[in-house]
Amino acid sequence: MIPKLTDDSVSLLPLESGRAELLEEIMSTVAPDRTLDEPTPVPGRNRGRWLAPVAAAAVVAGIVTGSLWASGLLPDEDSSMADQPGAGGAGDRPVLDVPGWEVTSTESGDDGYGEVSYEKGAGQLTITWYPADSYASYVVDREHIVDPPAPGEPVEVLGKSGQLWAYSNDDHTVIREVEDGFWIEFRGSGMDKAGYLALLERLTMKGRDGFQASLPEDFVTDDERRAAIDSMLAGITAATGVEGPNGTPVRVRSDQSDPYQLGAAVAGAYACAWLEAYDNAVTHEQPAQAAEAARVLGTSRDWPVLDEMNERGDYPEAIWDYSDTVQSGQVLEGYREGLGCSG
Repeated sequence: MIPKLTDDSVSLLPLESGRAELLEEIMSTVAPDRTLDEPTPVPGRNRGRWLAPVAAAAVVAGIVTGSLWASGLLPDEDSSMADQPGAGGAGDRPVLDVPGWEVTSTESGDDGYGEVSYEKGAGQLTITWYPADSYASYVVDREHIVDPPAPGEPVEVLGKSGQLWAYSNDDHTVIREVEDGFWIEFRGSGMDKAGYLALLERLTMKGRDGFQASLPEDFVTDDERRAAIDSMLAGITAATGVEGPNGTPVRVRSDQSDPYQLGAAVAGAYACAWLEAYDNAVTHEQPAQAAEAARVLGTSRDWPVLDEMNERGDYPEAIWDYSDTVQSGQVLEGYREGLGCSG
């Protein structure tokens, strides 16, 4: 059963991060008590992969940025890796080019935040970069991995100093110091310390083209993204028969490369527009407009992008849950916060 959104759960979410990958952990669970090997959440961005999940946070994932662009709250210009971390050049990203290790997901945020995850068997390496202003709070947080709290073991990654902490014998993290306005965290699990450190030594920094060339074939490059967004929107409008409310096309701008994340941005922006239309029509006692919005949302199980995403995660369930609420005539609550809608 999919948990319903509550205002309390939404208030805990780092809405700016837009993380679709939270869905797998969040849609079916309620936040458990923090265990000793999980750091206390701190101001700024909290990673869903490593921290205790919050019930129903899935609706935030991957679509906040898309919804804001669709509402005209962010500039029209596409985001660029030029604003992201570098080692000798803005836009460079850490890349792991080791046989058997494959990229499983990526994410980009509107504030320059980003992430890429690699897996090989039971092993996983997640590389996350953040703006410099969150560095100090995350270091303090990671210091509480150990008891009593303490700085991490000094290490060097990609030519810069960092601190290493162990969550367990096969789960480690390194926070690398700030460079070019960003800092980077490297979280590795499913391997011992020696294997983890050996893997970090195989990382290289690559620019925009090199990073995108390292992604799987089905991921979307900057040059391909506009066409991919248009194709996803076309599939949705073919199912619904309409574009946006009042004939206005839904505008989606996103810098996601991961097709799952990009799909969440597109489907979320479209759903948000029609949920807003439905809510507005009900509030102003406009039954015809409310019925049209309900009809459109009722087709969501026929949206190709959600069908394609469904095997990988639970994000489609979030939209279908809202659609079911509309179809049943229940009061629609929490969708603005949950989907990052304006207003």
